[in-house]
Amino acid sequence: MATPTDGISDNQTNNILNELKQFDDTKAGVKGLVDSGIEKIPGFFIQPQELLPKSSEITPPTLQVPIIDLGAIHKDAGCYKQIVEELKQASDSWGFFQLVNHSVPKDLLDEVIQGVKEFHEGDKDVKEKLYSRDQTKKVRFASNLRLYQLSAANWRDTLTCVFDGSLDPFEIPPVCRDNIMKYREAILQVAETLYELLSAALGLPSDHLRGMNCAKTQIMVAHYYPPCPEPELTLGTSMHTDPSFVTFLLQDNLGGLQILHDGHWVNVAPIPGALVVNIGDLLQLVSNDKFKSIKHRVLASARGPRISVATFLNPGFDEKKLFGPIKELLSDTNPPLYKEFLVDDYIKAYISKGLTSSALSPFKL
Repeated sequence: MATPTDGISDNQTNNILNELKQFDDTKAGVKGLVDSGIEKIPGFFIQPQELLPKSSEITPPTLQVPIIDLGAIHKDAGCYKQIVEELKQASDSWGFFQLVNHSVPKDLLDEVIQGVKEFHEGDKDVKEKLYSRDQTKKVRFASNLRLYQLSAANWRDTLTCVFDGSLDPFEIPPVCRDNIMKYREAILQVAETLYELLSAALGLPSDHLRGMNCAKTQIMVAHYYPPCPEPELTLGTSMHTDPSFVTFLLQDNLGGLQILHDGHWVNVAPIPGALVVNIGDLLQLVSNDKFKSIKHRVLASARGPRISVATFLNPGFDEKKLFGPIKELLSDTNPPLYKEFLVDDYIKAYISKGLTSSALSPFKL
């Protein structure tokens, strides 16, 4: 994994590490830099040139992430079959889609965005007390989880909540606690419906994915992307795939999320009231590549702040059963592409490889 100090002198290494530590010790994140009035971004935020957006990467206007309307799901069998087919096509060809008419009230979505914004722009003492990179903490605030391991830092701050059955809701900041808890329950309800539809899209019984307990752990990350004085030099989030089964993303109206589709970076345009959903690495693996986990990134911008809330659905990290390609999908003409593994080993592989790399390759046959 590349780090900010690879290939440079000892003096330069010490300077970079000192800059990182000074930034980290403020416990104020990227917003703290912006509030201080900086006009140039610190060097450790500057991304390698090859990873930055290029003028040649203009999105063809005909490309748009699929929109799936769940509103007609209970009307008749024909509508149900159509939605299943649309999800199948979107999960295979795009790995991303936007859900509309999904049953989560728009007022709640707006309140979640507002609550997250108020946390990030609120009491500095509250944020300082939560500031940590200790992944055993169920609620934590930080800027860049792997700040000291990244080749360049991302221009964002994050409040993380890990719902694994042991989180105490009172650890969540009061300014956004109630809305986050309501939103989590609402997302789990949508996930029940989505897993049923995705199971059908794979040709499996409707309860198959739900029976795999692939939403037992939910990791919610509430990102705050401050306006950047030099957005052409950095990224809000580096290119990556998600290690989850499925990710639900709530984004505000500023945009900036892009996915890599057929060699083009495609903007995921905000739709009021929509939820962006993407296939994670784990679902690609268990579907034996029938569904695709796609690379995506978030641009930095002079506008802002941008607010987004991503919820990663996963099995329990202490799950003792082996995961691998679903056996009902395999045949002589569709042999397994991946070996079986424990979730804990998969998470360790992801952490060791870092944000910009997929965790799938160690498990390929």
